[in-house]
Amino acid sequence: MRSALIVGTGCVGTSVALALRSAGVTVHLEDGDRNALRVAVSLGAGSAEPPAALPDVAVLDVPPDAVAPTLGRLQKTGAARSYTDVAGIKLRPQREALRASCDMTRYVGGHPMAEPEHAGALAAREGLLRDRPWALTPTEATGTRALNDVLELVALCGATPVLVDAASHDDIVARTVQLPYLIQELLAEDPAVRHPLADRGNPGPARSRRPPTPEPWGALLAGNADAVLRHLDALDAGIHEAMAALEPFASAETETETEAGTGPRTETDAERTAPALRRLHALLAGDAERPVPTPVRAVGTVAVTVRDAPGELARLFGDVATEGVSVRDVAIEHGPDHLLGTAELLVGPARAAGLAAALRARGWSARLARSAPVRPDPLKELT
Repeated sequence: MRSALIVGTGCVGTSVALALRSAGVTVHLEDGDRNALRVAVSLGAGSAEPPAALPDVAVLDVPPDAVAPTLGRLQKTGAARSYTDVAGIKLRPQREALRASCDMTRYVGGHPMAEPEHAGALAAREGLLRDRPWALTPTEATGTRALNDVLELVALCGATPVLVDAASHDDIVARTVQLPYLIQELLAEDPAVRHPLADRGNPGPARSRRPPTPEPWGALLAGNADAVLRHLDALDAGIHEAMAALEPFASAETETETEAGTGPRTETDAERTAPALRRLHALLAGDAERPVPTPVRAVGTVAVTVRDAPGELARLFGDVATEGVSVRDVAIEHGPDHLLGTAELLVGPARAAGLAAALRARGWSARLARSAPVRPDPLKELT
């Protein structure tokens, strides 16, 4: 490779330029932000002068939604022989490039898997991409020469090329990069995260560094919404499975304190929670069965004895509403003598014990029943 054109002098683009310069490649820089371009040039990343001869490859360091327009513009002017980009998502830019009638024979989507500490050229380093995986997403239309040009580019940067289709790339990135980032940001405002006790001497999830700016991440999440939502659904199912596994322990503790003081847990309690403990161990070991199509919803069940008489259920529901508890579902079993029955109220697991105690205070015979995760009824969801 003799020369390259870097379009966009962000951290990754400038790092690519520095690596190529150290390998003896002539590098030309282009950026609509004149200040950013000036910084990159001052760092020795390349020249701001237009190339006198056709560069072997053009590298696009632009946001995902700008890949296709920039690629189309460069190809119309014949800016380089081959083209690639470094955007964090691949499927949407690829589809947009196809719709824009870009020459896909000369384009290879790319994503160097590096995590710069800051944005902009000042954060660039010659060795930023060394020994890092660099995803390449060629299509059936990709020409051999373009693929070889981009493979040489990756090698000159010291990275390891990984060929993968665009959809698989986005799915992996959604699960391993974007979803953890989203969860980190959701937890970032929790005071516990900033508590001294949260510092365990290592950059764990609670204290990992935050990304340079939220704007690029917003574009990445929006551009990869399908994959991120799919993994959020799976995570939601796992969270509710964990809630269902933990709920019997919380209920047992609350019920014991309410009905029998704060004495030690009885053998009956241990026996009652043994299945839940096994389930929790299986969940932590990754052996628990988790539904993928429909998420598991954890519930708490309060069993209430009711007289088989007009108005009794209405009175019960009125008392429940007074406590501010939302009932997700109810199952009614009539006793053999048809004088008494049991109404099983399915409520949020955190509210079950409190509701049972409140109903007992109002004169009802109420107890916590064994809880189980339930799957939503698709027909009921539509009504």
